[in-house]
Amino acid sequence: MDEKDKSDMIKKLRKGVKLSPMIHSSIMSGFDQIIDFIDFVKSALKREQDITSMRLEEGTHGLNEEELESYYEFYGEDYLKIDEVFRKAAIELIIVKIYSHIEVGMCDLCDVIRQDRQKHDNETIEPRDSVYLDSTKKYMIKNLGLNLELDKNLEWAEILGHKDLRNAIVHNDGWLSTKNGTIKKLIENGLVEVGQKVESDNQISGKISLKFEYIDYILPKVRKFFQDLKPIIK
Repeated sequence: MDEKDKSDMIKKLRKGVKLSPMIHSSIMSGFDQIIDFIDFVKSALKREQDITSMRLEEGTHGLNEEELESYYEFYGEDYLKIDEVFRKAAIELIIVKIYSHIEVGMCDLCDVIRQDRQKHDNETIEPRDSVYLDSTKKYMIKNLGLNLELDKNLEWAEILGHKDLRNAIVHNDGWLSTKNGTIKKLIENGLVEVGQKVESDNQISGKISLKFEYIDYILPKVRKFFQDLKPIIK
C-alpha cells in the first residue's frame, strides 16, 4: 500500500468521526506520561543520593576528626550538587514541560474543534493565528463559541500562575515580580520559595525556587482543567 492509498484510507476512516474526543484523550495521556517521567526523576535522584551517601560513608573509615572535616568539605560537594544542581534543573525542566503541554493542548483542541465544525456542520471558521495561551482562550470563546466560564474556574487561575512561574524561569533566570494572588498563596504555603524577597505596593519580587511538592500540587489542577473540557468540546 503506497502513501496515497494510506492517506485515502485514513480519510475514509475519519469520515463522520469527530477528532476532538481523540485529541482530548491524547492530551490527557500526555499528562500521564509527564507523571511517569516525574516518578522516574524522583527515583533517579534518590538513588543517586543514596549511592553518593554510601560512597561518602565508606571513605570515612579510619579518619580522625580533623581528617573527617577536610574529607567532607572536599567530597561533600558531590552530595550537595544533587540538590543544588540536578534537582533544581529537573524541576525547572518539568515546569517548562507542563506549560508546553498546556499550550500545545489548547492549540490542538482549537484546531480539531474547528475542523469538526467545518466537516460536520458545514461551518466556515477562521483558523487561529497564535499559539499563546491567552489567544487560544479568546479563540475558543469568540470563534468556537465555547462557554468556558474561566472567570469562575479555579484551575484556570492556577494555570495562569504556572505560566508566570514558567516565564520567570525561561525568560528571567528565575526572577519574578508579581501581584498574582494565586502565586502569593503558593508562597505562603511554602510551595514556592522566594530568595532576596522584597514586598512593596502589594507586589512580591525575588528569585523563585520551586519544589517537587509544587509539581505534585499543580499537575492535578491542570489535569482537572482539561478533563472538565471534555463535555464542552463534544
